[in-house]
Amino acid sequence: MPPIRPRASLLRRLSLSIWGMFLALLLSLLALGYLGMRLGADRLVPIVAQRSAMLRAASGEGLFLQAEQSVARLHRELLERLRHADHDATLARFHALFERSQDGLWRLRPDLVDPERAPTLYLHQPAQGLGESARIRAVVAFDLLREQGPALSPPFYSVYMDFVEDGLLVYSRGRDLAAGADATYTNTGYPTMQGSEPRRNPQRRLFWTPVYLDRQANTWMVSVIQPLDWQGQWVGTVGHDIAIQSLLDHNAVQNQGGALELVMSADGALIAHPQLRQRIAAAHGQLSIASLGDPQLAQVHATLAAAGTAQGARRSPDGRLWVGWATIHGPGWYQVYVLPQAVIDRILAWGLLALFAFGVLGLLPGMWLLRRRIHRLVALPLQRLTRAVDELGQGQQPNPIAMPGDDELGRLAGAFDDMVEEVAQQRALQHAHAQALQTEVDERREFMQRLQEERTRLHTLLGAMRQGIVFVNSEQVVVYCNAAFLTMWGFAGEASIIGRSTREGIADILPLVRDPEALLERLRASIAAPLEPAHFEIPLVDGRTIVHDAYPLQDAQGRHIGRLWVQEDVTREREVAAQLVQLAEHDVLTGLNNRHRFEQDIEAFFHAAERTPSQLALLVFDLDEFKYVNDTYGHRAGDAVLNRIAVEIRTLIRGEDTLYRLGGDEFVVLMAHASEHEAAQLAERIVRRIAQTPQDLGEQTLRLTCSLGIAHFPTHAGNAQDLVAHADMAMYQAKHTGKNRWSVYRPDHDASRAMAVHLGWNDRIAHALEHDLLRLHFQGIYRARDGHLEHLEALLRMEDAAQPGTLILPAEFIGHAEKSGKILEIDRWVIRRCIGLLAAHPHLPALAVNISGRSFDDPDLPAFIAEELRQRHVSPRRLLVELTETAAVSDMGDAARFIAALRRTGCLVCLDDFGAGFASFAYLKHLNADILKIDGMFIRDLPQDADNQVFVRTIIDVARGMGKQTVAEFVEDGRTLLMLREMGVDMVQGYHLDRPKAEHPALQPPPFGARR
Repeated sequence: MPPIRPRASLLRRLSLSIWGMFLALLLSLLALGYLGMRLGADRLVPIVAQRSAMLRAASGEGLFLQAEQSVARLHRELLERLRHADHDATLARFHALFERSQDGLWRLRPDLVDPERAPTLYLHQPAQGLGESARIRAVVAFDLLREQGPALSPPFYSVYMDFVEDGLLVYSRGRDLAAGADATYTNTGYPTMQGSEPRRNPQRRLFWTPVYLDRQANTWMVSVIQPLDWQGQWVGTVGHDIAIQSLLDHNAVQNQGGALELVMSADGALIAHPQLRQRIAAAHGQLSIASLGDPQLAQVHATLAAAGTAQGARRSPDGRLWVGWATIHGPGWYQVYVLPQAVIDRILAWGLLALFAFGVLGLLPGMWLLRRRIHRLVALPLQRLTRAVDELGQGQQPNPIAMPGDDELGRLAGAFDDMVEEVAQQRALQHAHAQALQTEVDERREFMQRLQEERTRLHTLLGAMRQGIVFVNSEQVVVYCNAAFLTMWGFAGEASIIGRSTREGIADILPLVRDPEALLERLRASIAAPLEPAHFEIPLVDGRTIVHDAYPLQDAQGRHIGRLWVQEDVTREREVAAQLVQLAEHDVLTGLNNRHRFEQDIEAFFHAAERTPSQLALLVFDLDEFKYVNDTYGHRAGDAVLNRIAVEIRTLIRGEDTLYRLGGDEFVVLMAHASEHEAAQLAERIVRRIAQTPQDLGEQTLRLTCSLGIAHFPTHAGNAQDLVAHADMAMYQAKHTGKNRWSVYRPDHDASRAMAVHLGWNDRIAHALEHDLLRLHFQGIYRARDGHLEHLEALLRMEDAAQPGTLILPAEFIGHAEKSGKILEIDRWVIRRCIGLLAAHPHLPALAVNISGRSFDDPDLPAFIAEELRQRHVSPRRLLVELTETAAVSDMGDAARFIAALRRTGCLVCLDDFGAGFASFAYLKHLNADILKIDGMFIRDLPQDADNQVFVRTIIDVARGMGKQTVAEFVEDGRTLLMLREMGVDMVQGYHLDRPKAEHPALQPPPFGARR
């Protein structure tokens, strides 16, 4: 029968194709898999071998590096103690510690022998007697090893000092190594002494000895030695012994997974091997590989010798081993990792077997796929053909079968499809036509809906904008305006302007415009050039300023269809900009120009003077004893005095002169085009006016004086910096000659006196540090919301040595300490004292300390803080480190690195005097502080000063947004406290809450049983 043969042929073709495909895939998988694993192993094995050796070497060399660091530190400390040892007292103490035994050796007195906590000594008596140098070294080294030996042994077998006089002072926990010494014991021939001799070690370097037998300890050792030179002579050594057995135990590893790890020296001696530990120990820690006759170890040694590098990985010369090695720093040994190639070959064989198993398992789903394919190629087409014939026989329109292929079933299905194609085409044409009509209707309906949605969104967007928006068509008729435009010009509603010409709308707003003719002229020019954008400002009668922009509109074909007007009221933005300029260039308290404006003006003058020669007089003055006013009557009274002085001096200067307040009580007058005589006349008037002006301070009236200095350009200086410096020197000349006077700069009067004053302060500061005359006072910082004590701030004072009990405030001596560098010692004294207080008062929440900007140059200060906290067992979170903003921004890079190091210690960082710089907010990106302390000049008179209120509120909001806390200082009344609390400040500080005092109540221990 004809149908049977093709049917069998089809099934046979399908089976053969599927089996052939799977066999080909299996062979390809095995070949590619083996090749990939082989290449991967050749790349991965040396990396693993080298990495394993490096990790093991790093683990093993830790003991050696620790020993080197410990010996170097002991050497430095021993020399330091020898330099500072009291000669007579140390010699006298020698006989209290040591005595000469009957065998002639000097030893520790029997009642002092304590092998657990103290070193022991044996020391030969030279023929000329034991010298003073040996005795002093014995006493100083005994104290040093007694203090630090118990912490160093273990991990080291011992810590000791050799004497060139033939002796040894040694500490080894629980071992009296000197007890067994007799007159025959000597250290003269030891490798420790031989390697320290100047002729063998002229550079006096630290070195490691070979393995040797310590006869006193009867133990094989390796030692790290630092030669000891004192008073220009070699006097011995300082060193650690490390027992070879402990090194063997530390470096011994096990053979794991066919790999071998061992330790060997550069000359081929085996130091550690998992199977040869007893033979290595019998060879005193150095078993020669050549003596073993082991071909594998010989190949390892040959590989390292051929490489000649400190670390690496490669095949052995015979290709049977992979060898990775890394140097163990210290004795210079090698950590070696050995992996036989046979192990890798076994792993590859197992991998190939796994790939084969994976491929075989893949045939099972293949058989299932074969069944599915037969069902799809044979059974399913027959079902579709039968169903189509039945549908045609019942008068229905069957769907095309459309079976691919040229086999019997494909040809039969094609013939059936041809039979019904004409009917299907007719129906398809009719259906396609109807579908096209319906699609067009649906697309138009959807387009109209999207168009309406876009129109709604556009109207909503334009209505929400604060700019005024107007669309004008090509006939100059308004077709749209938003609510902002109507509000801006006072129109009643859209009906009052939409549909009207622009000429009619402009006529309604002309009464509001300051210059109507100019507006009409600009609009006419804009209409005359419809394709050009327009931009101009419209000043209004009520003081507002409207910015007008016009843009041309075109349709999809590029035809002009109108213009878009955008109008914006920029009045408020310009007022804010003007206020920012005012804040940047004017003093907040007095309204005078500030230091920033002064620097700009004087630089501008000198820049102009380069083109047009001119004269300039600079008058610098401050109030004498003004600090007394602040300390006695409070800062509010001091602010009132400064305001009164500013008002009085304004009335004295000429119109072209400018008065500045640089900060504190320091003022400057800049007299352009003024002679030295004119400057002297003004100086006389200023000094006289200040002295004659009464200052009402509550119930008392004071008369203050000032000291004023004059410098003239070009008489006294050729640039701005020198002119300011000379005027400042002249002011101090006036102050030193009695105050209440003025002085013209004289170069012969400033240098010697300033240097004398500076040196005098240096001596007083050094005396205070030496005789413990620094004092700490404490002021509380409280939570604003409930008044609870948050922490204390430590404030520095210095007791006057000439008047005991009289305290000198830091403003008088900190500047001199910073110039001389003594501030670094003061900072460490404050930190050490504060951490000690925190340790002694565990109930105290925290202490804040102020750090000078000079400490940014001290990279060891964060580590010093961390070590003090660790030794005193104080949590780092209880110490707050305050840095002034002005000091931090003077060197942003050093400040950022210093703050990052402080934060790593765990301490909190507070940025003091925040806001004093104009770009304070920009600095926050670089200075990662936890707390911002708002500068006190913004807190004084806060309830009465609206500008300060805006600035303080901004600082609080920005700090809260950045996750930082804020502190307000100089809180001196209840109204200021209430306002700060409403603004959301976190903490407050000031005289209203607490005054600085030495014995602060928070330092007292809480009552028994009380809870915080």
